[in-house]
Amino acid sequence: MNKKVLIINGSFRKKNTFNVLVQIAQILKNHGIETEILNLFDYNINHCIGDDNNCIKKQSCSQKEDDMQTIKQKIMDSDGIVLGSPVYLGSVTSKFKTFADRTNGWFHKPVITGVPVLFAVTTAVTGIKETVHFLDQLVTGWGARKGDVITRQNKNLKVPVEEKELSRFLSLLQKDKKYYRPGMNEIVIFQVQKVMAQKSNGDDRKYWEEKKWLDKYYYYDCKINPGKKLFSKMMFKILSNAIK
Repeated sequence: MNKKVLIINGSFRKKNTFNVLVQIAQILKNHGIETEILNLFDYNINHCIGDDNNCIKKQSCSQKEDDMQTIKQKIMDSDGIVLGSPVYLGSVTSKFKTFADRTNGWFHKPVITGVPVLFAVTTAVTGIKETVHFLDQLVTGWGARKGDVITRQNKNLKVPVEEKELSRFLSLLQKDKKYYRPGMNEIVIFQVQKVMAQKSNGDDRKYWEEKKWLDKYYYYDCKINPGKKLFSKMMFKILSNAIK
């Protein structure tokens, strides 16, 4: 069965970031992978208003009169995700940030665990490190598998994207998630989410129980060495005492 990759463009223009994403799409197509470029500026996305009663407790959203559910469904139907944004004041664009905020519920009830994600970031000169960090924290909360990071600055904007820049992402698309090696930060965030779910009296705990995550080192069985497993247990105990 062919793989499907959703490419999300957070730029307000079809220019530098978009051109990089088009090149990524072509490389993926060369591997027989179906792609779709989703331009966030083509969609109506209302701002998150922090309605925890709906978002966290009921796995719903009070902001229903927009296109966010359509975008979420496209993400959930995909085998891989590419997230692209130019740097705006050391981070993603406001449109991308609004989109990210509206996935807040996925931090409490992750729905795309194990899905590979690739980052594409462009900038005139600075801000790449900070923007990649934001994207990294976002997909860590989603429980996704982190692939490559493709970046371009003004000095190398015209350098074509090469297949080797997608090598890890392409590998993750083909490999079973049981071969993934989550980093320390991914394990810590998982333990934070697990403790929060365990202490919840609402849907969070029920969701995590149904997924059988409450007794796991990570969302799924994967490559975690004994040292990280011990660290995971220690973090759970520390966080259980710290989070009320």
